[in-house]
Amino acid sequence: MRFLIIIIFSAAFLAFTSCRKETVTSWDVDITGPIVSSKLNIKNFLDDSLFQSGSTGLLTLRVNRQLAYIKIDSLLKLPDTTITNQFLWPSFSTTTLNPGQTINLLPPSPLVFNVANGVALKYSVIRSGILSVKFSNTLLEPIDFKYLLPGVIKNNQPFLISETIPPGNNSLIKTYSLNGYAVDLTAGGNAQFNTLMQNYTVSVSNSANPAEISFGKGAIAELSYSQIIPQYAKGYFGQQDIVLDVDTATFDVFKNFKATNFMLSDATFDFSIVNEFGAEFNANLNSINSINSINNSTVSLNAQQLNSININRALEVNGNINSTVKFISLNKNNSNILNYLSNLPNKITYGGLIKLNPLGNMSGYTDFAYYNTGIKVLADINIPLQFNADAFYLQSGAPIDFSNLNQLNNVNYGNIIINARNSYPFEAVLQAYLLDENKLVVDSLFQIGNNTIPKGITNAQNVVTQSTFQKLYIPFDTQKLANFKKSKSLLLKAKLNMPPNPPDIKILDTYEIDVDMIIDVNYRVKRK
Repeated sequence: MRFLIIIIFSAAFLAFTSCRKETVTSWDVDITGPIVSSKLNIKNFLDDSLFQSGSTGLLTLRVNRQLAYIKIDSLLKLPDTTITNQFLWPSFSTTTLNPGQTINLLPPSPLVFNVANGVALKYSVIRSGILSVKFSNTLLEPIDFKYLLPGVIKNNQPFLISETIPPGNNSLIKTYSLNGYAVDLTAGGNAQFNTLMQNYTVSVSNSANPAEISFGKGAIAELSYSQIIPQYAKGYFGQQDIVLDVDTATFDVFKNFKATNFMLSDATFDFSIVNEFGAEFNANLNSINSINSINNSTVSLNAQQLNSININRALEVNGNINSTVKFISLNKNNSNILNYLSNLPNKITYGGLIKLNPLGNMSGYTDFAYYNTGIKVLADINIPLQFNADAFYLQSGAPIDFSNLNQLNNVNYGNIIINARNSYPFEAVLQAYLLDENKLVVDSLFQIGNNTIPKGITNAQNVVTQSTFQKLYIPFDTQKLANFKKSKSLLLKAKLNMPPNPPDIKILDTYEIDVDMIIDVNYRVKRK
């Protein structure tokens, strides 16, 4: 695309660097000179980094993509739980308590979390969570309240609430962060799972007056645990079915490439299913469709290997995750992968079902998970560029803006001369379009019938043995210049025509089209 800008600046340079004269004069001059040399090959239209060359020079397109990352640690989120603890005087006799005197209460019962799907957690580190408490005091004097969770530890200190509660209903409302606390969910070994040990002390405040207390009087604390998300969890994660709703991943590899009657000769599509979860899975992947939205065509992937995939658990070594990988390789002998990829998809859909711990609690409560982990589905696609087609098309675009270049008005007429050397085994028909701000075509550059570059000379194996040469002319007049000034972008298209009854064509790393561009214009020079 650079040649257009160079044309304008070449003309502008001559206009602004001409010598001054005392009188206004103008004359026409012919300007001829090189603009730019360039190489056009298939790598210009696809990401160059995606190509590899084999020992024979055959180009292979290699694409690595993450199709899906199923973050399943959210399944272990502890449910919001609200409990009401009443610290009330148990005796029917009325008593006066002195400042600092403790109210004798029954031993507290453990706090049990009811987690769905049979999840039984023994240990967790809390990434984020909130404990909200509404305190009420039915005495006439303030009460000192201490609430201790001995199995909830941070910086070697247990979680402790120590508050003075003034008299009244909901007289003190506070929230406490649980972030970063390590939690023993076995109640100190007294329970198997999902259970917290809790202790509390209630006494008349040291700053209070003697307080009269009677049956049913004391303190009430409504505790609400909410938004608890583990950073780490260990236990048994239950048997769960995780439905993968059909989703779509953008596949932009072929976005500038299309073809008619296109069929690859070979390709492989390898799936790597990476399990970062300390639990077993069984997966069924389906609805894996190749969608070409330009041609409105869809091809479903048929492969028995994607049914009932058993995925082993990850391992935990010194706090690090050793992921397990399930590798599945699809080729032309065990699937319809050639038809699937020959559809030239720009989107890929996927869906399925994942069963967690299909055989039950085989680990003995040693399932584990870290926050933001799960199962990755990776795709490794290898496509040797050997195929059959009637023709294939490449296109590329670039923004342009000549609206403020007044020097265009001084060009009378001319040509852009293109010297092209083609070493591809097929002829190339080139066209470039000027587009406005709405992507509508304003003009085209090449003349039909004068925009074809003959194919290189081939041997019996359709391998190019000698390049061909072609000279093309692009007329450059005032109307073309006016259209340039209306344009905001340039779209270059190349139709690459195969020979009649084409055999498989191999694209070698030495194939390219060398393009030299020369400007030959008549320019009106004005001087003062």
